[in-house]
Amino acid sequence: MSIKHCIIHSIKRTAESGDITLNLRENENTPEGPIVSLFTQLKQSFQRSATRQYGLFDPEQSDNPLPGWLKQLEAESMGFTSVTKKLTEHLKSKLEEVTEGFSAHILYVVEELLEESQLYIFWVTHSEAQLIDSEMDIDNIEYVDSGKMNYVMKLDFNQWQVENWQQYLSVITSRGSKDIGHAFLQFCGFVSSVNLQQQTDEFLTVVDEYAQTLSADESKQYKNKIVDYCVEQDMQGNPINVKDLSEELNSSNPEHFSDFVSEKMEEPKEEIYTHRNSLKKFVRFYGREKDLSISFSSDMMGENVIYNPETGELTLKEVPKSLKQQLSKYLNKEVQ
Repeated sequence: MSIKHCIIHSIKRTAESGDITLNLRENENTPEGPIVSLFTQLKQSFQRSATRQYGLFDPEQSDNPLPGWLKQLEAESMGFTSVTKKLTEHLKSKLEEVTEGFSAHILYVVEELLEESQLYIFWVTHSEAQLIDSEMDIDNIEYVDSGKMNYVMKLDFNQWQVENWQQYLSVITSRGSKDIGHAFLQFCGFVSSVNLQQQTDEFLTVVDEYAQTLSADESKQYKNKIVDYCVEQDMQGNPINVKDLSEELNSSNPEHFSDFVSEKMEEPKEEIYTHRNSLKKFVRFYGREKDLSISFSSDMMGENVIYNPETGELTLKEVPKSLKQQLSKYLNKEVQ
């Protein structure tokens, strides 16, 4: 069993500017059955999210109690239930600065895999649906929406112990209220240490330079391999390990790409966190306006797709079969 500890508490404010009520569970949940399934779904949604931020406990936030409590949890000098109660009460204190109403369950999980330990804190939200009961009446129900990632924090205990490691925390505050999102970050004491966009752009610039040393066919193949690897790692919640990627690209010369990256990057890193949308744009162009949407592989540029920057015109030499059929039907109607 990978779940070492798990517990659910609830936090609620029923009316704007009203009092916040807590419902704190006295004992840990048993890590089996539905709660394991729920954690698995939430963890997968967290890993697949493209909006994760990476960082650490803000060293300038000296009054943040989380590091102290979590060190006691790790040292087993304070029990899991006691720590999570303190954490939820601390979250309540930050949410008191927010006026809007809310209702959530807070799921705390300590997971151990291959001697590595992580703490997850999920703000679990609910969605409404309707059902027809046994009396054929309509009733409303609430269900856990595991695909909706509002606020999440993950702490990697092993990375936290590494001196000067600055990416041991990862958080999501991508949806919902900005005020609640800010309060959640204050609760975590989180500060970002990675500019994903900048780091990804720098890495892809090096990839582009590397691709230029190859033949045209090899260049396309390597770019696609690199992006596929990076996206897959990101969807698993992992950074890119440059040496592993280099070996994936060329098993007969496993250090060729990693040596090139080390030489070209201003500050070479063994692990690189990436921005998923930027990765996809590297091998695929797309754009959308009110009445137009275009998407095509970058491999087609200069061959089947021609762009004239002076006129702003985009020329398609080969039109997809399905689009041809639609255009033909439209033209036939116009003629009639």
